[in-house]
Amino acid sequence: MRKSIHGLLIVIAFYLYKPALAQYNVKDSIAAGFLCEASYAAQLPGGDLAKDFGWNSNIQLGVYYKTKNNWIFGAQGAFIFGDVLRNSGILDSIATSDRNLIANDGTYPSISYFERGYDIQFSVGKLFTFKKPNPNSGILVTVNGGYIRHHIRIQAANTPQVDSLYEQGYDRLTQGYCVTEFIGYQYLGNRRMVNFFAGFEFTQAFTAGLRYNFDLRAMDSQNKHDLLSGFRIGWILPIYRQESTRFYTY
Repeated sequence: MRKSIHGLLIVIAFYLYKPALAQYNVKDSIAAGFLCEASYAAQLPGGDLAKDFGWNSNIQLGVYYKTKNNWIFGAQGAFIFGDVLRNSGILDSIATSDRNLIANDGTYPSISYFERGYDIQFSVGKLFTFKKPNPNSGILVTVNGGYIRHHIRIQAANTPQVDSLYEQGYDRLTQGYCVTEFIGYQYLGNRRMVNFFAGFEFTQAFTAGLRYNFDLRAMDSQNKHDLLSGFRIGWILPIYRQESTRFYTY
C-alpha cells in the first residue's frame, strides 16, 4: 500500500511539473505562465524604523503570473532579520549603573539583540521589453501592498527580567500596512535555469505599536512611518503555459 501511494505521488508530481519541463521558445514570442521567485535584499531603514534598527537582510519568496501582454500579478512573503540595534537603552530601567543585567546566578549575562519581522504583499507590475535579448526580458516595474510586522528579539540566558513573558514589555512589537515600489531588470532565458531579476525597491509602512513599554511606562500606540530601501536580487523558476496544438485531418 505504501509503495502504491509513493508511486502515485511520483506520477502526480511529474504530471504537475511536466509543463515546466517542456521546451518553450521565449526568444521569439511572449510567454505566459507562472514565475516562482526566491530573492535576497540588503535594506537600510528610515523614518521611525531607523530609531530602533540599523541595516537588515530580507529573504523573500513569491509566486506571480505573467500574461501574454507582459503584465505581472502575484503575491509574496518576506522574512526580515538583522542584528543592529540603535535603541540600546531599552533595558536601562532594569539594568545596573554600568548597563548590565544580573542573571539568576549573580553574573552578568551576555545580551543579544536582533531585529525580526515579516511582510506579506500582493503585487502588480509591468515588464517593458526590448528587441534583445528576447520579448520576455526587460525593465520590470512593480507596485506592492500588504501587511508588515516587526519587533526586537532579546536573548539573555538565565535572566528572568527578559524571559518570554517580560520580553514583551521591551520588544517594540509594531504592525501596519505597507506599500513597496520596485524597478529593475528581469531576464528570462531560453535555458530554464538562467532566469533572474535585480533592482532597487522602496517600502513605506504606516504602523503603530502593540505593546505597553515597561521602560517608558506607557502604551506604544503612536502612529509611525517606517521606511526601508535597498537592492534586491533573485532567481526565477518559470512555469510556462503551453499553447494547445491542434491536428486537422482531411
